[in-house]
This record gives sequence, C-alpha cells and structure tokens, in this order.
Amino acid sequence: MRRLRKAAAAAGIAAVMTFCSCGGSTINYDHASNIRISFSWWGKDVRHKYTTEAIEIFEEQNEGIYVTPRYAEWAGFKERMDAKIGSGSEADVMQINFSWLYEYTNEGNEFYDLGELSDIINLNSFDSKVLEYGMIDGKLLAIPISMNAQTVYINKTLFDKYSLPVPKTWEEYFKAAEVMSKDGVYVLRLSKSSAWHFCIAYAEQAVGKRLLNQKGDIGFDDKDFEVLFDFYKQMIDKGVTKLIDDRDRKDFENGNAAGTVMWISDAAYYVAPCRDNGNEIAVADYPIRENAAVYGWYAKPTSLYAISANTENPQEAAKLVEFLLSSQEMTMLRGLENGVPASKSALEVLEANDMIDGIQLEADEMRKKYALKVDLLSPYTETSEFIDNFDELIRQICSGDTDIPAAAKQMRASMIEILEKNK
Repeated sequence: MRRLRKAAAAAGIAAVMTFCSCGGSTINYDHASNIRISFSWWGKDVRHKYTTEAIEIFEEQNEGIYVTPRYAEWAGFKERMDAKIGSGSEADVMQINFSWLYEYTNEGNEFYDLGELSDIINLNSFDSKVLEYGMIDGKLLAIPISMNAQTVYINKTLFDKYSLPVPKTWEEYFKAAEVMSKDGVYVLRLSKSSAWHFCIAYAEQAVGKRLLNQKGDIGFDDKDFEVLFDFYKQMIDKGVTKLIDDRDRKDFENGNAAGTVMWISDAAYYVAPCRDNGNEIAVADYPIRENAAVYGWYAKPTSLYAISANTENPQEAAKLVEFLLSSQEMTMLRGLENGVPASKSALEVLEANDMIDGIQLEADEMRKKYALKVDLLSPYTETSEFIDNFDELIRQICSGDTDIPAAAKQMRASMIEILEKNK
C-alpha cells in the first residue's frame, strides 16, 4: 500500500497546495500513525519529488513513524516560516537557510540541541569545522546539508592559448587582462553577488579588517570602503571584468570571458556548458595577499537541517535527520541537487556510484584545502540591499555621477541604516 501511496504522492505534488495554510503543499497520509512528525522544506518540483519518495522509504524502514511533508516554492517560504516560528507551530524537522539560524535563535530556544541526539545522528560523519557552521553558544542547532563557497573557475584552454598560468594572485588577474583584452576577451564574468564577494576578499586582505562580523557589526570605516570601490573600478578599467550591463550571461560559456566566480553549488549548471564546448576547466586557488591578517574568503552551508525545540518526538525527528543527511537511499535520490554532501557517508555513496560531477568535487576540495583560511560567512553579508547598492554605486562611479570617496561614505551609511532596520 505504501508503494501505491508513494506513486500517488509523486504524481500529486503539483495538485496539493496547502503549506502553512497559505500556498505550497502538504501531503497527509491516511494510515493510522503511532508517531507522526512533520518536515518542511522549499525547492522546485524535482526536490519535492525525490524528497517525498525518500520519506516513503524512511517510513518503510521505521515502522510506526510517519512523516507529514510541508513543502513549497522559495517565493514566500520565509514569510510563512516567520509566522510558524512566531506561533510555535513550526515543523518538527526543518530545512533552514544559514542566516535563519541566527535570526531565529535570538531568543535561544527555537532549535533542539542536536548534540543531545548524537546516539542517533552520526556526527562523526562530519568534519568538526563543518559542524561549527551549525553551532551557536556551544550548541549544535543545525547540521549543514552541504557547504558552499565563492570559487573561481578558469577556462584553462583559453589561458593556455595565451600562454598564461591559472591565476593564483590578485596581480595575475590583471596581467592576464593586459594580454586578453587586446582580443576583446575579459578575465572574469562576475554577477552582482560574486563581484561583491570578490571585492570584499581583496579589500579585507588589504585593510586587515572584516567588513562584517557574525553579529552584523561593520568593521570598515569610510577609507576601507574606498579600497573596496577602487579595486572594483580598477578591474573594470583594466579589463579584468565588466559592468553587469556590458556583459552577457553566456560570456564564459562562449569564451568571451576566461573565468567566472560562483558558489560551488552552482558550478555544474553554469560551468558545464563551457566544458561541454571542449574547454578544460580549472578551479583556481583563492588569491591571498602575502602576510594577510584577514583572508576575506568565506564559506557557508547551502542549507541546514534543524529540529524544533518544540518537538514532542525528538528521537524520531533525529532518525529522520540522520536519514536525510547520510542514508544511501536519500543520497541516491538527491544526487548533487543540493551540492556536494557534507556527510562523508553520503559522499562515499555518490563516489561509489559515479554520481559526482568533477568540477563540483574539485571546487569542494579547494574549499577544504583552504579550510584554515576560509572563514564563517557573516549571515548579514548577503543582504540583498547591500549588493544592489554596491552595484548601483559602481555604475555611478564609472559614469562620473559620483566619486569613490562619496560612494564609500554613502555605502557605509546605508549599510548601518539597513543593519539597524534588520536587527
């Protein structure tokens, strides 16, 4: 009967739309349960399909435990989570974003300490540094599904054509631009987000300070922000990159850009077309200034699993978390859809079944290589208003509508205002 319901659940994903009573989906099984736990996540249909299939397998393996899925598209999911967390009616097991871990633990009682469930959840399957990303005040409140870091991907075939090495230093990006720009090729295709992170790394190394700490305090003064904008302007002026309006989404794929910067989880999707065109892709080392006091490169979980502190069934919820993170069944169904798994057990399953894309694995290995120099990303760094303001101000600088000191002053003032509002 469960196999029949499994098929029905997969087929009915788009039909059942009642997550948190305001859009999304909830599947309610008819069987009489001994213990019922709920599980919420967001994503597209592909994630909903394999996750509901995995839940059916979990129920078969754990007689007497039944799972009520609550899922939805990304749009509006956070607002519904806010309402559920605020009313204490959140799911027993939750997929959460990294920044939510800090936002929802302001009172300190929203999530269960998973360290108390280590007899069920195999924490030995995770590097201790990875687990640190889910810890607050010494408590393990969530476990990363996979890890993400902004990483540089280089079209080595194109660099070889110009007899240039894969860049390792900031200076080598500018040297490459001197050669490639003569043919109309620029070095790095950067999105608004990746330009923000790339420039932060340079500026933090240059001034020896963090832009933002975990509490959202700004470490840069106006002069430090000037370094941030000056570096971006130099990259544009010297052909290392282009303004967003001047580049095409397919520039890296088509060989008009010799490199790109993006999250590890996005690499297979965006880098594969360039590789499919016959190019060799290399993952570049993180450029780091000699004797840098701060490295400026950061990692974060793609997302995490957490258990509600309000759950009435922590043991059963822990069994589901262990299954989602490390089981062969869930790993095979999920593949790399959520990035390279942080669980060593899950990674072994993918490798044994030849299910891991080389470029993502190489990027994750680069992150591990620099583990001591890749720090925990402040949850405030990716505030969308910061990135949009940074992009708008560099446009104004390049058009002559403002200068770097004025832009730096405006950027810092706006960040302070936004942070105060968000806090």
